[in-house]
Amino acid sequence: MTVDDSPRPGLSAERVGMFTDAIFAIAITLLALEIPRPEEPEQLADLGHFLSEHSGAFAGFALAFLMLWFNWRAHHTLFDQLARVSQTVLAVHIPLLLFSAFLPYTTGLLYSGSLPPDARSIALAMFGGTEAVLMLCQGLLYTLTLKQGLYAVGANTARMGTAAAINWGIGILWALSAMLASPLGDNTTLLWLATPLVVVAILYGMRVWRGREGERASLHGGTP
Repeated sequence: MTVDDSPRPGLSAERVGMFTDAIFAIAITLLALEIPRPEEPEQLADLGHFLSEHSGAFAGFALAFLMLWFNWRAHHTLFDQLARVSQTVLAVHIPLLLFSAFLPYTTGLLYSGSLPPDARSIALAMFGGTEAVLMLCQGLLYTLTLKQGLYAVGANTARMGTAAAINWGIGILWALSAMLASPLGDNTTLLWLATPLVVVAILYGMRVWRGREGERASLHGGTP
C-alpha cells in the first residue's frame, strides 16, 4: 500500500472491525446473563417447573442471539470487502454499537416475568426499536459503502446492494413493530416472525429487477 492509499489515523477498517467484533461478542455473552436463574431452594427442587415458567426468557435469548448474529455476519461480510472507512461510516457505528450493548437490557426487561399490559407494550417497543436501529445501521453502512466507493477491488457490489436492501427492509419491519407495540400488544411478535418473509420478498424482488435491467441492457446493446 502506498502512502497516499493509507487510511487516515482512526479510520482503519481492521481496527474498527475488531472493536465492533468485541462489542458484539460481549453483547451476546450478556444476553445469557439476563436469563433468570433459580435462587430459592424450592426453585431448585422443582427445576423443571422453574424452567417451564421462564421458557419465554429462553425464547427471548434465542431471538436476540439470532438477531445479533445476523448483524455480526452482515458487518463482518461488509468489512471483509472494504478498502477504507469514511468519517460517516465511523459515525454510524456509534448507534450501532450503542444499541448492540443495550440489547441485553431490553431483552431481560421484556422477558423478566409477568408485566402489566402497559409496561409490556413499552418493553416490546424498546426491544423492537433496538433491533430496528441495529438493522437500519447495517443497511446504512452498506449504502454508504456503495455510494462513497469504499469497497475494495473485486468486491461483489451486487451482493452489497442486496444486503443493503435486506437490512433496510428488516429494519423498517422492526421499526413498524415498535410503533405498533401499544395497540398490538403481544401480537407484535407476529411482525417479528415475518422477518424471513421480508428477506425472501426482497431477494425475489432484487432478482426480478436485475433480470429486467439485464434485458434492457441487452436491447440497447450495453451493460446493466
